[in-house]
Amino acid sequence: MKNLSLLLVLVIVALAACKTQKIAPKPQPVAQEKSTPAVVAAPTPAPKAYDSKPAAVASKEEHFSAASGEIADYGANKFFVIMGSFSVLENAKRLKETLTTENFHPVILMNDSGMYRVCGNSYAEEAAARARIAEVRSTYPKYSDIWLLIRKQ
Repeated sequence: MKNLSLLLVLVIVALAACKTQKIAPKPQPVAQEKSTPAVVAAPTPAPKAYDSKPAAVASKEEHFSAASGEIADYGANKFFVIMGSFSVLENAKRLKETLTTENFHPVILMNDSGMYRVCGNSYAEEAAARARIAEVRSTYPKYSDIWLLIRKQ
């Protein structure tokens, strides 16, 4: 009797689970009217001024110097736009060559830990450096991970 009632429950569950589902019909594509596109002049961008509102940027403060063979004339500049960071000098040189072909003027810096930082630009003011980072990120999406290096005194 137990086996029969167990079998009956299993059959009911199996039949309940095998219900067919109604599938909604595919929507028909809406016919679009053919019209000639209107030509609208693109607005000319206003000259860029440095925003007082800083861009969301990772930053780090550390001691560094120009890597061997590099001429770094950053004077009193304290804020550096870092395009890449490497533990191997050859990798930093490869990025420097790539950046040079893209009209940057990069310099390779080396920190106290031996990391090579490829610097795209340097600035005396933090707002100017952050504005440049925002500009590079919007112009060159592949460099969206650039960050701000602050020279430790």
